[in-house]
Amino acid sequence: MRSFIGLDLSAQDKLALEHWREKSLPGMPSSNTRNANQPKVPMRQPKPVPAANFHITLSFLGNINDRQHEAIIANLDEVAAAPFDVTLDLTAFWQGPKILLAAPSEPPAVLMTLAGNVNSAARQAGIDVERREYRPHVTLIRNTREDYPPPLFSPQLTCRFTQFHLFESVSAPSGVHYSIKHSWPLRGGHSIREKLQRGHF
Repeated sequence: MRSFIGLDLSAQDKLALEHWREKSLPGMPSSNTRNANQPKVPMRQPKPVPAANFHITLSFLGNINDRQHEAIIANLDEVAAAPFDVTLDLTAFWQGPKILLAAPSEPPAVLMTLAGNVNSAARQAGIDVERREYRPHVTLIRNTREDYPPPLFSPQLTCRFTQFHLFESVSAPSGVHYSIKHSWPLRGGHSIREKLQRGHF
């Protein structure tokens, strides 16, 4: 199961970000699924991410087996964080994956700590996750190039997050979509393990 842990934007925020993308990138191809009469767009052409897929990844897990799936769920039950806001207010191009993205200029500390704890939980579950610097973002367009025209204006969208999720990446003829397999609420406080260590039980 190809999986990742992440934050799902609300339906309202997804629509708002899509609206900004359409207004700030007027020459962008449509993100709507093509019908049978439309020619297939070559993969090397810029490809807008469907609004339904907008999310912020906390940890990319890759292909995990049943044992790792059970272990990561158990480990993430121990992760605690308070709800928080993320303001998407800048865009950037990443050369490696060739994507145009929206990101916060000042990621909240609680988000960075949550990502770190999620990665630790994954490693404890026997999952080999990347150790490079975490840079929260929402992917807007794939298959872009460095000379892709920049947005006419920056986004200014504040998203509220009250839970995080285990997603499965599913490939279908219509494209890739992300299915939520498990969710955890963000409500602050200490995990059960921390409470036991602190003698609160």
